Amino acid sequence: MQPRLTLTFALACGLTAGNLYYAQPLLGVLGQAFGVGADRTGLIVTLTQLGYALGLLLLVPLGDMFENRRLIGRVLWLTSLASLAASLAPNFASFALASFAIGFTSVVAQVLVPFAAHLAPAAQRGRVVGQVMSGLLIGVLLARAVSGLVAEAWGWRAVFQLSAALLVLLNLWLAL
Repeated sequence: MQPRLTLTFALACGLTAGNLYYAQPLLGVLGQAFGVGADRTGLIVTLTQLGYALGLLLLVPLGDMFENRRLIGRVLWLTSLASLAASLAPNFASFALASFAIGFTSVVAQVLVPFAAHLAPAAQRGRVVGQVMSGLLIGVLLARAVSGLVAEAWGWRAVFQLSAALLVLLNLWLAL
C-alpha cells in the first residue's frame, strides 16, 4: 500500500472521528445562540454519542455486506449533509437532530480501518493499521481545540460549515 493512500486513510479517519467532538467546547455558545440552559445543551454530547453507538450497530456491519468504497462514500456524503444541517440549524431541536445524524454517520472510520488492513500486504498490515489509527486519534485530540479556535474566530456555525466542506473535499479525494 502506497504511503499516500495510508495518509489519505489516516486523514479520513481523523476528519470523521473529529466530528464527534466539535460541539463539546461550544456548548455554552450553543446554549446562548439557542436560548437554552446547560441542562439541555448537555444533550448534544449525549445525542451525538448515541448516534455514534447506533451507527456502530447498524452502519458498520454493512461493510461486510456492501463494497467498502461505495459505503464509505455514501456515508461521508451523509456526514457532510448532517454537518451542513447543524450549521444551518434555526433552533435547538434542529441542531440536536443534526448532532445525532453527525454521530450516526461518523462511523466511517470504523469501516476505513479494516478496509486499510485489507488493502495492505501482510508484511505492512500492522504499520498501516497503526498509522491509520494514529490519524483517527489525532483527529479526536485536535477536534475540540480546532473547533474552539474556529468558533472564536468565525462563530460556531463556521465549525460545522468547515467540517462539511472538508468532508466533501475528502469524499472527492477518496473517489479518485
